[in-house]
Amino acid sequence: MDFLGNIGLRLVGLLVTVGILAAVYFFAIKPATDTANNAINSFSQPLQQAEQQVANAQQQLQQNVRTGNGGSQSSFSQLDKLQHCVKHAHQNVNRLQRCAERFGP
Repeated sequence: MDFLGNIGLRLVGLLVTVGILAAVYFFAIKPATDTANNAINSFSQPLQQAEQQVANAQQQLQQNVRTGNGGSQSSFSQLDKLQHCVKHAHQNVNRLQRCAERFGP
């Protein structure tokens, strides 16, 4: 009879431990990782937009060269300015947005 009481206490202790670990995970660890993931996603989105705008500008210039429009000197300088701005933004989201607004197509 004492043996069954011991098993019951151990089982209750195990269930309490699992419950505490689950609570720590759901109330502390998971929200922290979700917040970190959201911060990374919000940071990478403007970078992807800036990269896409640079790619679009390069594609447009290549198309102009192929069709004979050649692209004006101002188009090339605009692309150079955009690339220079993105390069010196150092992954600063606000600076990248300003680059896109100032020099984007």
